[in-house]
Amino acid sequence: MTALPEHEIRDLLAEQLDVLEPGLTLVRREFPLSDRPLHTRGRIDILARDRHGLWVIIELKRSTSTSREALHEVAKYAELLQRDKQVAPDRIRALIVSTDWRELLVPVSNMARDWSHDLRGYELQVHDDRTLSVKRVTLLPTPAEQYVTPVHCIYLYATPQDRDRGWRHIQRVAAEIGAPHLLAADFDRINDMDTVVAHYGLYLGIGTVEWGSALSDASEAEGYAAERPAEYEALCEINARVRCVGVESAHPGVLGTLVENPNWDITGYRGTGAFAANNGAFEEHDWLLMLAGHDRGDGHVKFIGTANPRIASRWRSFVEQAMTSLGGNPVWEVLVRAWLERTAQQPGDIDVFLWIYNPCDLIQTVVYGWPDEVARWEPRITAIASFPDGSSSVVEGRLCTNSMGGAPGFHHFAHEVYSDPVSWMVTRYGGAAWVSDLDLVRRLGLTYTFLEITSDHSGAPAPEDERGLWLVEDGRASRYSSNDPEFLMALKLNTYRGDFVPLRDFLKRYRHEVNALRLEYLSCLDIRR
Repeated sequence: MTALPEHEIRDLLAEQLDVLEPGLTLVRREFPLSDRPLHTRGRIDILARDRHGLWVIIELKRSTSTSREALHEVAKYAELLQRDKQVAPDRIRALIVSTDWRELLVPVSNMARDWSHDLRGYELQVHDDRTLSVKRVTLLPTPAEQYVTPVHCIYLYATPQDRDRGWRHIQRVAAEIGAPHLLAADFDRINDMDTVVAHYGLYLGIGTVEWGSALSDASEAEGYAAERPAEYEALCEINARVRCVGVESAHPGVLGTLVENPNWDITGYRGTGAFAANNGAFEEHDWLLMLAGHDRGDGHVKFIGTANPRIASRWRSFVEQAMTSLGGNPVWEVLVRAWLERTAQQPGDIDVFLWIYNPCDLIQTVVYGWPDEVARWEPRITAIASFPDGSSSVVEGRLCTNSMGGAPGFHHFAHEVYSDPVSWMVTRYGGAAWVSDLDLVRRLGLTYTFLEITSDHSGAPAPEDERGLWLVEDGRASRYSSNDPEFLMALKLNTYRGDFVPLRDFLKRYRHEVNALRLEYLSCLDIRR
């Protein structure tokens, strides 16, 4: 009886709306809608009201070819119902009824998740006696997101052949235990060959493990392992069966250090499951970002990303991933979020670029960066918003001070917070360095600054461009503009003679103490490789 023409099935359905859901009442068949300024019009197959008084758009399709039009028409009619009949958007629902769901299931499932209106699907059967029966379609769930978790490890091999064999062995173990998604980077020693035993490394990141696998009941652990217990259990099982010269722990951010190390060279990537080399959707740059954790903020230290506030779904995750990387830094967390919110309020498509390095570990900056590489290791933020009219907002975040220091000095306060290098190392690996660092930064009189330049032209900043000083006051972000009289007073209270003293100049003020502390820590740590 499904050979009936669509208009006859529509009439039958209009008379038997209760088969869809109790309380549906007919408003009209072929309900007309139009919007003359937009030069568009249409007719809703069936317009009904539900038992809560909401308007229900019912779109009927009876063949595979016409079912492809359903989403277009439902979206169009929902918009026209608001424009032509002034129906509030929260009082509109939609039902798609079809005898054939082969072409509908995937797109309707996607639209139902993202659309602001309630959207449901029904599979229709027409019987010989012209009665109808329907079955509500179970829409597809949100696809499980496959990504590289923060559970990482490094394996070292004597030869490239050993590394290839090691990778095949890791693949087999992972497949056996239910962890099929792996991403790895090959890295080779290219300088100072005599200082290390193994010259060929494999940097491994564990992909997400589906809940319900044998690994879901993994034992409790700390740090990243506590956040991702199944993936940590998978890594433990791999490590228990791996064959290599050496195994070193790793976490998001370590790969970035290898990339910047002149003694090592990333030579390629390997993957399984969602990260297989033949995936086709990703490039080498994507693999690097995944393992480094920069594009998700998984490293809790570094984030690099771009987004457009008008693309709402991506913008929400972009903001939250950026906030993840700012954990442990309440000042920048408040200020960056406020700047992003202010930027998103501007009209049109906006290109936002965000680069964050937030180690929350001043001792690390001194030990690794002093005296010549402070700029590489110090906390910093670069944020750029490019607006449709050609104007821009550029923000620089730095750790600065509003004084040139005094007594007691750097060495004194550092030893008040960390009694010795061992206590620093214990705090770092325990994941609590940010707590001690907040205390050390406060004692030293350092502050996390946030300075903005707004330009209505391209090129380098000009003296007439607006300056913005962002501060946290009473737990909330405040912005002082150079166009307002309050700006000079805020600048005076938060700078040294009108300028922020950068971290490098501050450390120079205490260079003898900084040198002594660095040598003390270097004598206890093997970090010069």
